[in-house]
Amino acid sequence: MSETQFAAATERLRANGIELAGTTGTLSKDGVTAKYVYGEGKLAVEIVDRPFMLPISLIEGKLQSYLEQSIAYDSSKAR
Repeated sequence: MSETQFAAATERLRANGIELAGTTGTLSKDGVTAKYVYGEGKLAVEIVDRPFMLPISLIEGKLQSYLEQSIAYDSSKAR
């Protein structure tokens, strides 16, 4: 993930109520809390708390969807 793609992902997540403040930190929404680190072209996200009835796979899938849409949108702007 390039810095431009990370910036696009940050904007998309913000539009969906998830704030990334810088390249490292904690994000939170709807009872889900995660730590994130962006560096050397990679974004690592670790879910540290969630509602008991909310499967981790669902959270990961939703976050992955946001990120993939951001990367695809950024790529389409570059053409």
